[in-house]
Amino acid sequence: MALEQDIAKLIEASNDLTTIVDNKIQDIDSKVLSAKSTVDGYISQVNNYIDSARDKQSHFRVTKNQALIPNADSTFPLNWSGGFVKSAKVVETVTTGVEVDQRSALAREFLQAISSDTKYFAGSFKIWELEYYPNRRGDNIGTAAYLMFQYLRRPTTMTVGAVVKHIKGVVPNGFWCQGLEANQPAKICGGSMAHGGRNHYTHCHPYVNGAGKPETETGIIQVALPAVVTGDVDLTKKQWGQFAYLGDADQPAYN
Repeated sequence: MALEQDIAKLIEASNDLTTIVDNKIQDIDSKVLSAKSTVDGYISQVNNYIDSARDKQSHFRVTKNQALIPNADSTFPLNWSGGFVKSAKVVETVTTGVEVDQRSALAREFLQAISSDTKYFAGSFKIWELEYYPNRRGDNIGTAAYLMFQYLRRPTTMTVGAVVKHIKGVVPNGFWCQGLEANQPAKICGGSMAHGGRNHYTHCHPYVNGAGKPETETGIIQVALPAVVTGDVDLTKKQWGQFAYLGDADQPAYN
């Protein structure tokens, strides 16, 4: 009888201990969740501060002719070098002050990419269509080609971007074509560039990786508003636009 009582007491004590442990676990879980909520709140505050600071940056353009004004012969955008572009032509001049329903579908598509499909926006610009070779041709058929470019120094963090639409052929990548997708609507392409040593430079040209393809298999893209600007622009928020140029005294700021 005494043994049975001892066993009963042991079971009761065990149950009490289990209850205590369960309660303690619940208490710990509650404190962990509370602490996690507090930490998440701090992280959210930090992220909001970073986003706010990022949006308050000043961005100035270090490349010329973002509006893609033609050269004297109207054969290529002024101040841009051709790379392995076979031919180039203006396909649209997008002008502010035009009623939305009176614009072409192409103009609206490019404006929608930068959240500017309204009657008025910053300023007019041109959309160019570039036909390009898949590689460097001839003895260099195995080497990637590259598209139009400008030389620039890179002493600080910068952002390269453009509004680009792929039409056909090998999809270019890198620099102002970074993130371009085949046969999709016009979109903002590009990304950030680290300074790389303060005394380095770049030509900011996208690459065409069509090694081995015959030169007759040309590609076509349409492009507007290409530029490299100082600072880190959040391209995921469609914040690309027209930036003031810093450089030559005889160069209008918004060309």
